[in-house]
Amino acid sequence: MTPINLIPPTHEQSVFTFHVEEPLANRFLDHLKQKGLEPWRPPVPLEKDAPDGEQVIQIEVETTATEEMLQDLIREFLNGR
Repeated sequence: MTPINLIPPTHEQSVFTFHVEEPLANRFLDHLKQKGLEPWRPPVPLEKDAPDGEQVIQIEVETTATEEMLQDLIREFLNGR
């Protein structure tokens, strides 16, 4: 598992969701805001941990961006850290 995963909308959920390891969450939120993306609702910790034991934070965003564009944002963030 990478430290940030994107879950696309489904028939049950209408927005994109990022699962972010907790140590990266605040910086990733700042990165999203710099790109004009605000969380749809406040980020929440999930009840599951990442394989390395880190807490996972769920960040939901409502956007017209494509999945490919959001994957590029993740890569840009991870390459710049």
